[in-house]
Parts: sequence; structure tokens; C-alpha cells
Amino acid sequence: MNNPHSLIGMGRRSIVAATIVAGLLVSVSACSSTEVKAKPSGTAYTTVESGKLTCAMSGQYRPFNFFDASNKLVGFDVDICDAVAKGLGLEAAPVTGPFTTLIAGLNSNRFDVIIGSMASTEERLKQVDFTDPYYSTGAYIFVKEGSSIKDVTGLANSNLGVALGTTFEKYARTQPGVGKITTYSATVDALKDLDAGRVDAVISQGFIGKFLAKGANLKIVSVGSALFPDIAAIPVSKKNPALTAAINKALVKIRGDGTYAKISMKWFGEEIS
Repeated sequence: MNNPHSLIGMGRRSIVAATIVAGLLVSVSACSSTEVKAKPSGTAYTTVESGKLTCAMSGQYRPFNFFDASNKLVGFDVDICDAVAKGLGLEAAPVTGPFTTLIAGLNSNRFDVIIGSMASTEERLKQVDFTDPYYSTGAYIFVKEGSSIKDVTGLANSNLGVALGTTFEKYARTQPGVGKITTYSATVDALKDLDAGRVDAVISQGFIGKFLAKGANLKIVSVGSALFPDIAAIPVSKKNPALTAAINKALVKIRGDGTYAKISMKWFGEEIS
């Protein structure tokens, strides 16, 4: 005859064992997920790799993102990636790819964000979401010293250089009378050709043109006023709105605690926010 107290004990042990197993399953499931609790909002967002913020950029946009003499990826965008990641409690993981492929890569879940000096345009907004801007400058015409081109009206019949896939290229193609548009994978190559006389003018972001001209001792100058604002923001997948919101809060934080100003002074000697 079975002892009823023994049966009760066995039942209790079974319940305890089941509870422990269920707890272990929940724990394993939680560890294997890439879902992250956004800080400080508490809203869940996802990342491609758990614990990391993978930031894409071209690696060809000095001083915003480029490879230094030791082949290390550095620049303003790289430092912003690191600061934003820290604000989210994540590790920064910058990666590179051709600028014209970055949005496709983002939507293919190859990385979490693009921190690559990309401007928000109507066409891009159809494909991705953008955070609040993280810097603002303007597009300018650069010419060789002594050029007869003084402003946009002087571009008639000119050979105009621009970086491929940028808002500068799009603007150039709307200008009537331009003789030829020559595209480059990197702005620095366009500016070097300008210095060598192979193109008549280049449209570039203001900070970029001046920085590159000084660093490479190019005999080029900017002319006229800004053609249009060049305002960079951070593209995020439309499937991940919580990450967009979390990054906006991180941007506010790094501006408020002085981190942004420190990065800006490091690369430009001035505040570019």
C-alpha cells in the first residue's frame, strides 16, 4: 500500500523540478535573443549582434570616416558611433561599405545604423527612418585658385566633379548648362583632380573640402555662398523604430554632457552641431 505522505512529497518534488526546468528554459531563451532594453526609455529594440551597435559608413569621407596610416578606421563619424553606442549601453562596431550600397545593407539587416554623414532626403525617407540631425553644414563650390568661376552661375559648360550617390551629385544634375558631370567614389579624389586641372569645379560639403585642401596642400578654394544645407542624420531600419528613439535620446545625452563638443573640437577645432 502506498504511503500518501510519500505521494504528496513526490508531487511537490515534481512541481519544484518542473518550475526549475521552466526557469532554465526562460533563461536560455533570454540569453539567445538579440532584443535589448533601450536605455533610458525601457522600450525594446533589436540589434544585429547582441550587445553591439553595428554602424556602417563608407570609410572614404575624411575626416568623418577614413582609414589612417595604420589602416585603422577613424574619424568624426567613428567617434560618434562609439559615443552613441556607449549611451545605449552597447559596444560600438563600425563597418564599411560603398556609400551607394549602405541603405540596401541596412535593410538587409547587415548592420543596425548608418553613421556615415548621410543626409535625409525624400527618396531615402521612403526606404529608411532617420534620427534627429547630428551635424549641420552646407554644400559649396570648390575651384582652383584663380578660377573664373565665382558662384553657381559660372558652372555653365564646366566639367563638374562630385562624389557618386550623394546629394551633391543630385544637385549637380539639376543645374542647367553644366557641360559634364564627373563622378568619384571619394570626395578627395574629386578635389585632387580639381587641383590637377582635370575638372573645373567640385561640389562638396564645406568642412570636407576645406579639411582635405589643407591636409593635401591643394591649391583650391570655396566660392560663393552655400548652395543648400547639408544636414546629416542617422538612418535606421523602419522595422526598428525603438532604436531610432533610443539613439535620439543618446544624441541629446552626448550633447548635454560635453562628449559631442569634445569630438567636434578634436576633428574640426570648432563645434559643428
